[in-house]
Amino acid sequence: MLNRQVAPDSFILKDLALTKPEIKELSNGLSVHIIQDDTNPVLKIDVLFAAGKVNDEKPGQSLICAKVMVEGTKSYPGSELQELLDHYGAHLDVSVDYDYTTVSLLCLKEHVNLLLPVLKSAITEPLFDAEDFEKIKLQLLQKIRVNNQKNALIATKSLRKKLLNGTPYSTTLEEDHLNNITKDDIENYFNQYFALQPEIIVAGDFDEDVFNYIEEHFVMLEFSSLDSDYESKLSPIIEDDLIKREGSVQASIRMGAITIPRTHPDYYDLSIANEIFGGYFGSRLMKNIREDKGYTYGIYSVLINYKHLDYHVIGADVKIEHIEDTVAEVYKEMEELKTNPVPEEEIETIKNYMLGKIASSLDTVFHQSENYKVKLSEGADYLDYFDAYVNSIRNITADRILEISKKYFSEKYCVVKVA
Repeated sequence: MLNRQVAPDSFILKDLALTKPEIKELSNGLSVHIIQDDTNPVLKIDVLFAAGKVNDEKPGQSLICAKVMVEGTKSYPGSELQELLDHYGAHLDVSVDYDYTTVSLLCLKEHVNLLLPVLKSAITEPLFDAEDFEKIKLQLLQKIRVNNQKNALIATKSLRKKLLNGTPYSTTLEEDHLNNITKDDIENYFNQYFALQPEIIVAGDFDEDVFNYIEEHFVMLEFSSLDSDYESKLSPIIEDDLIKREGSVQASIRMGAITIPRTHPDYYDLSIANEIFGGYFGSRLMKNIREDKGYTYGIYSVLINYKHLDYHVIGADVKIEHIEDTVAEVYKEMEELKTNPVPEEEIETIKNYMLGKIASSLDTVFHQSENYKVKLSEGADYLDYFDAYVNSIRNITADRILEISKKYFSEKYCVVKVA
């Protein structure tokens, strides 16, 4: 009989069971990246375009374009599109990041040949109905008005504007931006950036029949092989800023600094050091500022990676009377990592946690395809990335963490406080 008074043995994860993607090419040159898993008769097809919010001539173009695209197409107008998707239990979606846009179809394998024309129609002939355009704008306006009353979002936006100054990544959507966008603007965005040659990623119960269906429906499409343009000059504004808001019951703090990309040789080890610092519930920031001091319910530290820049963010919502104390304790914990070696027990804990976290982020074929999509957009090798990451976690030492902390936690941070 199982004795529940005794904790089960723990062990270090040995290998990741990753499916090696297969890459096939359609007759028109489009690449199809395949992550096969026949556990369930389901398919997810992502069409990845190398353009996103950084390509907006007017902020909001890409986002509104994406949302209106799935409201109806010339072949499947309005409610007809939604009724068809509902009938087959399928889902069509467009998501927009700063660097890329993904049009996704999720459906049962048995219906894929019937639904591929819908996906094709969405990326080639969206209707851009005037009523849909105005409806989406109104929804976004209402969301912005609500968000602009939240200290946490005000702090996040202010930090982006300062730290990422001079780049499109600093831009956050505001009411004025939406009021200046016309239907012609989003159609122009679509015509320019959805003409770029995409990558197709298929995850799930893939076989030769599915490939033939994709060939049949997509082979006649023509795309441009040109890359989208990116021009900017990063000029961070590093300062300590307090934004006062009457009636605030708590304060929001955001601290940020420019950091290294995922392709940098130090990145894996920096991510481990950051995890110890503030990346999980047992981190040093949580133990100090939440458990010991009681200043907050939660505090985090995260490395954010984009195609053209990367930065480190620390964030927390705290009691108003402890704003400065919290900032001081963050710097104190940085200094501790730069001064004293991490105890071996803490290193073993973080190894187990991070290996488990990676494994859980890759536990389904759809999770794997999401990770693959990110690596593909960054130009990184999917399998090599995770092999190197796991190897770094297994072999990290206290001396290496000390070295990395001195190197990357020494920058002065841009600090935004909203209270």
